[in-house]
Amino acid sequence: MPKKEVELYVACYDLHYPMVHQPTVDAMLDFVRKNPVAGFVWGGDQFDNSCISHHNRGKGLYKLPGQYAAETRGFDSLLKQIESLLPKTANRVWIEGNHDNWEFELVENHPELQGTIERPLLLGLKDRGWKVIPMGKTFKHGELTFVHGETLTGVGNQASAMHAKKAIEIYCTNILYGHMHAPQSFTKVLPSDTRRKWMSWCSPIAGDVNPKYLENRPTAWLNGFTIIEFHDKGLFNVYPVVVIDGKFSYGGKIYGGK
Repeated sequence: MPKKEVELYVACYDLHYPMVHQPTVDAMLDFVRKNPVAGFVWGGDQFDNSCISHHNRGKGLYKLPGQYAAETRGFDSLLKQIESLLPKTANRVWIEGNHDNWEFELVENHPELQGTIERPLLLGLKDRGWKVIPMGKTFKHGELTFVHGETLTGVGNQASAMHAKKAIEIYCTNILYGHMHAPQSFTKVLPSDTRRKWMSWCSPIAGDVNPKYLENRPTAWLNGFTIIEFHDKGLFNVYPVVVIDGKFSYGGKIYGGK
């Protein structure tokens, strides 16, 4: 049997459900539908979780009755759609971001709720074949490390202008992250051994958010997701995809735009 040359992965960062940029998600689903995806990575902040956010503590205007359960059901519908498009053998990874972690902050304050509100449990991720990576931890495939990226900032998304450089300095490896909502990359070559070359990439955002606590301050947020191709010895190429008007091109084909 001939050796498979390329292993195709899709990474979706910062969906912030239900604050979803639907044209981006539709374009991503179109790509997954038409290509043999070997791995799908949720890169963190799958949920916006505004209804339980510490930013909105005491602000009932942001907490609609039944909102948490409704968002869980809505995301489950999207998750089933993605699962139906993935091969049964596809690697499925769920990285928890800081917004996802607010579920655990709630349990810290209300331990009587433990086991009732955590999304990995409510969605049955383990039984559905998803590997859950706790916030702050990393997932590695081949020579590429995946992380959400909250470790690169202080408060919220207020990172330095060169967060990709900071990612290299902190992790000292090839790394793909999100959290900043704006694509960026940086390269580091060790002067003591020029064969050691590392790159970092920030993935675009799949969500459509402008939280009140940011007070409408300017951002460089851009919608999209990331495609990765792994080949011999774990080597890889990273392709951050920017979705414009619901469409993008890859490998000479147009996806999305329905």
